Amino acid sequence: MRRSVPQIISLTAILIGTALFAATLLLIDRAQTVEALARLGRALPLVLLPSALWHLLRTAGWFACFPVETRPSFWRVFRVRLAADGVAYFTIRGVTSEPLRVLLLLDHTPATVSAAATVLERTAMGIVSVVIVGLCAGVATSSDAVPPDWQAVFRGIAVAAIVILILTALLLTRSGRYIGPLFAWIHRRTGWAWTGGQVVAFISQVEATCLHLARTDRSRVRVLAGLAVACFGMMVLEVLLVFWAIGSPVSMWAGAIIETFTRTASIFGGAIPANLGALEASNVMIVNALGLAGAGSLALARRIRSLFWAALGLALYPRDTIRRQPAQAT
Repeated sequence: MRRSVPQIISLTAILIGTALFAATLLLIDRAQTVEALARLGRALPLVLLPSALWHLLRTAGWFACFPVETRPSFWRVFRVRLAADGVAYFTIRGVTSEPLRVLLLLDHTPATVSAAATVLERTAMGIVSVVIVGLCAGVATSSDAVPPDWQAVFRGIAVAAIVILILTALLLTRSGRYIGPLFAWIHRRTGWAWTGGQVVAFISQVEATCLHLARTDRSRVRVLAGLAVACFGMMVLEVLLVFWAIGSPVSMWAGAIIETFTRTASIFGGAIPANLGALEASNVMIVNALGLAGAGSLALARRIRSLFWAALGLALYPRDTIRRQPAQAT
């Protein structure tokens, strides 16, 4: 049977993830990891606390992106975000999460508004995350805690962050709209029907709403920036708590280096369902590079955390979606 392109991509991603997972098992001290399991298990509720706060902060960021007049309840936004991410966890990350968020809010918020709020939250917090990663990577290039060969890796991360920020600045400093006029120009020049269809019209409306939300209330963008910094801090705290739980405490700077690398690596592992292998490999590689004990424990703790929140998201999946008349579009 001939496979489709998405099936080939998914199968390839799974094979890569499986290979990474197998390679990771060879890099960790399995006996030490098993020995640390008991201590990690007793401290698991505490270890899960930073990720719980992280989810609440990300929910608060998305909640703040909705206009007050069409804003769902915080509990609804939390359930939808967690459910969408739970489904996306077992697929290619992001491909299913964002559309599912819009779908699960159809009976509460117009699709253009929820899509625009999603884009604004992802974009603003993503840009701030790139800034944080770039700064940490830049400092790591001259840190004694980072081996010389790994300093080159962080130098590459810092350069990539700078390029992304420059391109983003060039794009965002331009006034007016971007996608809508582009499709309108293509339609005038080519006459292609799809450039004037409903999908393009919807995308154009989402862009207009997103830009309106960002430009009419600057405090909303400042809130998102602060929440992005706090989210990074929560993940650093998670690293610190894991190493504290297994009796091998590390410094906050070491935690920031670990989070910087693993966050960057997660971009490339996003195509792998459940980030299988990529999550374990990135955590083990950087912990071993820093000469720290407990690489396997950190990878295991983060895998348990991911599975826990994905399972909770599926359990909280809103089953009452589209039972009422969908909210009228604005």
